[in-house]
Amino acid sequence: MRCLVWLMWFVTVIAATPAWGATANQDDVRYVGEYHGVHEYRLNNQLQILLKPDTAGTELAVNMIYHHGRKNERLGLRETTHVLEHYLVYRSMDKHKTDYPDLKFKGIGITASDFTYYRSRLENAVELISIIEMEKQRMSQFKDHLPYLQQAIDEVDKELTATHQDKIAQEYELMLKDIFRNEAYAVNPAGERADLQRITLQDIKQYWAEHYRPDRATLVIAGNFDLPGTLALITEQFSSLAVSQPDSKKFEYQKLPQYGEREFISRAHNAKPVVWVAYKVPPLNSPEFAVARMTSALIFPDTDTGIWQKTLLDAKKAESVGSYIFPFVHGSAFMLRIRLSTEKQLTELKKFLAQEEKNFALRVTDKMINAQKAELLDDLNKNEKSPKLFVERIASHVASGDWQSYYRLREQVEQLDAATYRQSVQHWFRPENRTLGIFIDPRDSQADQATPEKKTPARAK
Repeated sequence: MRCLVWLMWFVTVIAATPAWGATANQDDVRYVGEYHGVHEYRLNNQLQILLKPDTAGTELAVNMIYHHGRKNERLGLRETTHVLEHYLVYRSMDKHKTDYPDLKFKGIGITASDFTYYRSRLENAVELISIIEMEKQRMSQFKDHLPYLQQAIDEVDKELTATHQDKIAQEYELMLKDIFRNEAYAVNPAGERADLQRITLQDIKQYWAEHYRPDRATLVIAGNFDLPGTLALITEQFSSLAVSQPDSKKFEYQKLPQYGEREFISRAHNAKPVVWVAYKVPPLNSPEFAVARMTSALIFPDTDTGIWQKTLLDAKKAESVGSYIFPFVHGSAFMLRIRLSTEKQLTELKKFLAQEEKNFALRVTDKMINAQKAELLDDLNKNEKSPKLFVERIASHVASGDWQSYYRLREQVEQLDAATYRQSVQHWFRPENRTLGIFIDPRDSQADQATPEKKTPARAK
């Protein structure tokens, strides 16, 4: 349970054998189709259901994904989503400790920019009935309980305090605010502690009523389970939930253009100089997102290609280079974190970046791309073998409204060649799409700007 930080919680429930032989009422559920072994259904209240059975394995995982996140929050109440997530988890924990004292399972809650989810790992399919009942209660019942609220606020405050003490997290926070200036993603991903004490029980109840509804949720189940029986169980529990909550205006993301190079300097770093280089890249479900993933692999110095290895690291022009992809539904971010030895290297680094933006794509060959495909595909394929990873990694694709992009990304990586790569990367790897964040220790700056040594006057002979 966290905002970008995992918190494990344990709940006990009692084993109960569901009617696996039952069939779903066709009036309540509609079969949408099947893609890569994932069966999609829709209930009459528009709850989306994604079922990926695998009777060859032993694992089982469930994820209830709500299509809202930090970008949906109001100014001054930036932690409503996060606090509500904790609040509902505490309530579920207490209820299941009372109702089901003998059955154990593990689960977590996650608050992200585009979604909130509640994921559970199960020992076996018998536990599904308890998990499904828990998710139904979380969606359909809100219990006023001030102690839960204070407990949630205190726990979130501890998480935010720890995150704000992380130097890299602080840098990332400032980068997001500048990359997505005046956009919904320009919020502190670690949260705003100042907002916590403003949040009331009425605030989270109103937010729950607006977002915790079947037409704004997707239930994902993967692993060893019986498909017809599980579908019948879900239909029985959720089809009776009407969309009775007051509807609200549909969230519309306003994407603003970047008209030129951006740069900011933070002189409170207390460490060696660090430069973040960021570019806005296509959203997660775009055909070009695979190019951003490939760029990260090509630049990262630990790979076989390591395009920047000799130029920056071997030549002692930088101490380290890290590359990161931050996928969002409405536009992602590709970032580099470069640590320098001294501030004097900054001028040379800027010249290097300007040159790379012109020539980088031209230097990429089919051989280099093929060398990275195996590693990228291996990482994507690992998700298929683990129900836990699958229900976790597909969440952002689900929130985009196009869960099949989860599989298309793998296909796009497989089909990528140098010509396609060059054409795409040149759209965003350019100075007018660049944001530069420079983090400098003030003491280094003072040392570089020290006055010249005074010459000792010559003594008269």
